This record gives sequence, structure tokens and C-alpha cells, in this order.
Amino acid sequence: MIPFFQPSSSDPFSLGKVFTFLFVMIGPLKVIGPFAKLTAGWDRGLKRRLAFQAIVTAAIGAFAAATVGSRLLQNWGISLGALLLTTGLVLFLVALRVVMEQYEPHAHAEKADRPSAVARPTSVAALAFSPLAFPTIITPYGAALLILLMTLRAGQTEILLRIIGIAVVVLGRDLVAMLTADRILTTTAVRPTLGILGSVLSVLQVALGVQAIVEALRLLGVPVLTAG
Repeated sequence: MIPFFQPSSSDPFSLGKVFTFLFVMIGPLKVIGPFAKLTAGWDRGLKRRLAFQAIVTAAIGAFAAATVGSRLLQNWGISLGALLLTTGLVLFLVALRVVMEQYEPHAHAEKADRPSAVARPTSVAALAFSPLAFPTIITPYGAALLILLMTLRAGQTEILLRIIGIAVVVLGRDLVAMLTADRILTTTAVRPTLGILGSVLSVLQVALGVQAIVEALRLLGVPVLTAG
């Protein structure tokens, strides 16, 4: 069992904790900005079409990744510890890059001054798949987490259904975030709040990646020092 996810007195595999993990990894806060930038200049109908296509594609892809990935994990002889270690490393590196970018104001200024190309309406289906559904909505580490959860709870139908339900709820919030992205970003009080939340979540993702690495090393039998 993986202490990071196994039921215990603190129950880190509770519905609330699973929701938190999925909300951080595949949740709406990181979708609003990319969706608004991608659809700049589009009419409302095309934006709605892209949002719905992207969320359906993400849902199908997440289910396929979780089921097929779980089988490949067993067929290829990849241990849960190795998968958890990979998940932690990817999450740590991606989150650390986001945190460090906050200390590069000149890079941000260049990005802000650079005009973004408006995607052609005929490419809606392609954009719904990439970059929106993958990797913006379903991140690599988010997919890895779903594979890990499916593998850990194989045969436990009730818990699996709850995990699927939580994933559906999070994806539903992603859809709402995309449909209301323009309204959110044009609200004066919301933009700084999102910036603060984004910074906090980025730091928490770094910590979550480190925690996953620690638990993976413990699972692989590597001695790990823990706090008293």
C-alpha cells in the first residue's frame, strides 16, 4: 500500500483528498487563462463549441488513459512505486517552472507584448484535442494519478465509481470555467485573486510533487527520513 493514498486514520484517500488532488492537477484554475488566450477574437458560439468538444475529449481520454494505462502498467511490469515516482517528478518539475517564472518579469513582459495568433475556426476539433484537452485539462501527471488510483483500487467497484464521480465533477468545473472565462477575466476583483490562488497552488504542487517522490521512494524500499 502507498501511505500517500491508503486509507488510514487521517484517510489520505478520502473523497475530499482525492478531490483536492484532482482539482489541483486537472482543475479549472489552470484552464481559464489558456482558453481565453486561445479563443481571443472568437465569437461566443465557437468558444462554446470548443469548450464542449474539449471537455468531452478530455473525459474520454482520461477514462482511456486510466483503464488502458492500468493494464499496461501490469503488462509491462512497472511497479506502483515507479509510476508514483514518475508522477511526482513530472509534477515537481512543471510546478517548479511555474513558480520560478514569477521571478522573471522581463520574460513575462515579452510574452505580454507578443501578439497571440487567433486560431482558425476550422481547427476547432484539432484545438479541442491539443493543446486544450491534452495537456491543458488532462495533464500528464493528472493522467498518471488516475492510472495510479485505478490500479490501487482495482476490484473495489464502489471506490472506483466515487473516483470517477469526482473526476466528472472536476471536469464539469473545467467546462464552467471555459464557458465563463471572458467574464471571469474582465472582472476587476477576480484577476488578482486568481493570480494569488495560482501562486499558492503552484507552491502546493511543488510540495505535492516532493511528497509523491518521498512516498514512492519509501514504496520502492529506499530509506527515507521522516519527521518525528
